[in-house]
Amino acid sequence: MDDFVAFPSRRKIVLILSGCLVFVSLGLWMGGLIETPPASSGYRASFVHIMGWVAVGFFGLCTALWTTRLFDRRDQLRIGPQGLRSAPWSERTIPWTDITDVTTWSLNGQTTIVLHLSDPARFPGRGLAALLAKANRGFTGGDILISLTGTDRTTEEALRAIDHFRHDMSAGAAN
Repeated sequence: MDDFVAFPSRRKIVLILSGCLVFVSLGLWMGGLIETPPASSGYRASFVHIMGWVAVGFFGLCTALWTTRLFDRRDQLRIGPQGLRSAPWSERTIPWTDITDVTTWSLNGQTTIVLHLSDPARFPGRGLAALLAKANRGFTGGDILISLTGTDRTTEEALRAIDHFRHDMSAGAAN
């Protein structure tokens, strides 16, 4: 079996970016920058205004992050006999011998692959993934989260590749 490789999907990323831009626009409207902010019988106008600006900040950041991914043509996930490499986490391949378990975590229909490492300090993350690592550990109990959102492959395909290559590695070690 060849290495499993997931590349960015421009079509999926454009759809995600479109959604982000809709929410930025709604936030600008709620914040009062575009037309008159909506009136709400359940919330004060100041709360609607603040939430609008929170939406602009959050979805503006998401827009910036997904825009960079739109032009990134590098593989995002590579799974092979040597181990696994997740580009959002690190450029290093994590050998199968350092992965103690692979689980999944789901929220709102999105399933994420969770790697449990024997020594997480040996494989430090970078960027946003590293900043969120502690919170992610609290939610999932694992060390590295891998999402295939915005790629040309599915979580199920990646899990099959992980099963295949982990099995091959353990079978090779037994021989």
